[in-house]
Amino acid sequence: MAIKTLHYLLFDASCSLCSDLAGDVERASGNKLVTKSLYDRDALELLKRARPNYKFEPTLLSIKGEQVRAYTGMAMRAQLVTFLNPVQLLKIARIVQKAGVPLFGDFEEHVPAQEATQETPEPEHAAETAPRDFGPGFRFSAAGPELGTRTPIAELTTTRGETLSLQFDAERNTLLLFLSTHCPFCVIVAQALADFAADAPERVIVVFGATEPDTLQEFLHQHHLENLPIVVSPETRAAFEVTGVPYGYALDQRGILRGKGVVNNNDHLDSLANTFYVSVEAFKQALASRSEDKVVVS
Repeated sequence: MAIKTLHYLLFDASCSLCSDLAGDVERASGNKLVTKSLYDRDALELLKRARPNYKFEPTLLSIKGEQVRAYTGMAMRAQLVTFLNPVQLLKIARIVQKAGVPLFGDFEEHVPAQEATQETPEPEHAAETAPRDFGPGFRFSAAGPELGTRTPIAELTTTRGETLSLQFDAERNTLLLFLSTHCPFCVIVAQALADFAADAPERVIVVFGATEPDTLQEFLHQHHLENLPIVVSPETRAAFEVTGVPYGYALDQRGILRGKGVVNNNDHLDSLANTFYVSVEAFKQALASRSEDKVVVS
């Protein structure tokens, strides 16, 4: 029996719009192309096998048995032609062009429509780009390290060269927030973050994945975040298995994970911080008793 070749398109799932787009691309390919986040653990392992010195950029993986090959840029586009028909390619091209999301380009070049212009978005795009209100309480996600386990990263190095411990000798509880410079929800969180961090008893550390220095500095300056500890580390994001942002972890002084989930506004930040005041087991029991994934901690 011939061995079937699998194709994975690895992308930066930095916002809900990007994730929705990935689903559209997968369907347009007739499911011949499976989309996965670059921060998905299994996808990352395959990428390391194919290209040990990989960069965080849109990548096509071709998997046949034990053989894994990686394609980027024009090589990726040429490879798509080998297993997608012209109609599927045209559908995918239209989807990507309409959304303006860089599945096939550099991550940091993406500017959501509502940030790029002050004009009112066209009605047909409004539903796609407008952030949704998730209400009070952050959204718990089962992905990533389990609650009650120790942080997978012991130390972080900030952009200023400062080393921060996440376990044992941490002076305070820590809120570890994963953001991107170009997702609409991250902008909402960033707008409230400076005031939140100033009043919070917890240490707030902000982690970015692959980010251009100039873009990062502009983002930090715009939202008055220069005084917060900032970390740029795709490896840290991968270790915590963060496949979409904004996302947060609550770590106690020993580095034990007390809470985690999607945080889209100031209320979600407050809710995540409140996980320090309930036991991990009580929090797990609360999660098990709920039918939806939105968690309110009071």
